[in-house]
Amino acid sequence: MKTALTILVISIILFLSLKISPYGYLIKGVKGAYFDGHTSAHIYDRTHFSQREIPSLNPQPFKYADEKWSLNTQTREALEGFDTRGLVVLKDQKVVLEEYWEDHNAQTISNSFSAAKSIITLLVQIAIQDGYINSWDDLITAYVPEYKIPDGVSVPTLRHFSTMTAGMQIEENYKNPFSKTAKLYYHDDVAEVTLSTPPGKFEAGTKWEYQSACTQMLGIALTRAVSESISSYANRELFTKLGFETDATWHLDHEGGIELAFSCLNATTLDFTKIGQLVLNHGKVGEFEVVDSTFLSMAVQGYGSPKYGYGFWIYPETQGRVYGSRGMLGQIIMVIPEHNLVIARTGETPGPSWIEEFNEVEKTLLEQVNEWTNN
Repeated sequence: MKTALTILVISIILFLSLKISPYGYLIKGVKGAYFDGHTSAHIYDRTHFSQREIPSLNPQPFKYADEKWSLNTQTREALEGFDTRGLVVLKDQKVVLEEYWEDHNAQTISNSFSAAKSIITLLVQIAIQDGYINSWDDLITAYVPEYKIPDGVSVPTLRHFSTMTAGMQIEENYKNPFSKTAKLYYHDDVAEVTLSTPPGKFEAGTKWEYQSACTQMLGIALTRAVSESISSYANRELFTKLGFETDATWHLDHEGGIELAFSCLNATTLDFTKIGQLVLNHGKVGEFEVVDSTFLSMAVQGYGSPKYGYGFWIYPETQGRVYGSRGMLGQIIMVIPEHNLVIARTGETPGPSWIEEFNEVEKTLLEQVNEWTNN
């Protein structure tokens, strides 16, 4: 009894010490991860965050193909070994495969993680089309004037933030709880954290370095330009037009705050495929152009790196041209134009490294696609 009381007292002291320290944001991290049996952020952690609701206003279900596809035994075992929770495959805009594992189902929404970066880029392009933003070459300070640029450092443009070539002074680190990456995720003022991260690590546009803070800065500029929340603008200008079928949410830094733009759109696996289908359709829904096709053609070409365009990853050309959106733990929206395919996968583990930043779960899916399309 005495030991238990001592542990409780020590725990309270540590909690209070952490709360008043510069690392008070870690309290949310501990609740959102360890209290749920995880060691880091996970795909169902939205309950530990304030969220902005994104209602489904115009559900447009995909048709289901008469002929269904199936996973071979090796693929199934690999996907289950990587804790896959949802997998949807579209062929010619029809569902040919839809499977869920554990308690995940067609209505379960889960965290996109960095797959949301592609969506932010799409929204900025839509804002350009709508006249809220002049061009991708606008300086970031035109929309975020309080962003301090060090002496002698060029002001990055919106293009630089989308393509991860802005050179912000930050290092992407998901394992260190004291890193600025963790602070971006768990802090209750994500704008403060972002704005305190100046450029100047390298000359903007001269080098590629993956930085979540880049997308967060782009999200701040977007919400300033359109004078509304990212969720609201996204729903009206994108998700409703795509026909999202299930209510979604987006993590906020605090109640009534701003979206974690670099991450954290919570949607169903099926609705995530709608993003990929839009890109595959060159920005069109039916005959209506939502995103400029010329921009999309550019967005899926390498910019500062052959593996990354404007918010989109470009897969190694081992099996034809493939590109898409990728998030931590293997959240995937994969577009395969050669076969008119879109794949969305949600799960808890990406598997070990395959090639550079790409993971075994992606290799597994590409090998399965190769089998499907060669039969």
